Amino acid sequence: MHNSVKKIIFVFVLLFIGKTGFAQFKLPHVQLILNANYAHPSNSAFSDLSKGGLGIEAGAGLGLGSTMFMGTAGYQRFGASINNPAGSLNITTLKGGVRQYMLLGRLFVLGNIGTAIQSYASSGIKGDNLIYEYGGGVRLFGLEVQLTQSHWQQPINVAASRAFNVKVGFSIKL
Repeated sequence: MHNSVKKIIFVFVLLFIGKTGFAQFKLPHVQLILNANYAHPSNSAFSDLSKGGLGIEAGAGLGLGSTMFMGTAGYQRFGASINNPAGSLNITTLKGGVRQYMLLGRLFVLGNIGTAIQSYASSGIKGDNLIYEYGGGVRLFGLEVQLTQSHWQQPINVAASRAFNVKVGFSIKL
């Protein structure tokens, strides 16, 4: 029996060491997102020319622990105000960024940077410019809500555009 107790203790010690060692080593994980987006102009130069816009965004990320490196592609259409002869603004975005999760992986802050490929419905003016975005959100039971602020320059001669975004959709960690 004395030999059996030593073996049992040895097995428990190995399990404890294995469990604590595995807790220190984080396996990479993948995340997929798909969000619907409502954006509202948040500066006067942009709100004079455009109304709120609807869009969609999809992305994927790779992370270790509570940090996730993301890539997203999206489309946004802002309605034109009566002061805008160029028409509705269409934006296709390609962004990369980082999310930092906290509080049991439910809350996160994010920062993205990329390109905004833009065109207008009633004009031949096109362009692409740098876009950056920051904000935060919550992820719970595969659903996600984000509140972000985005900044970019339109191809027409106006001050930099800013929009407040509300994004709601699905977030799946694999």
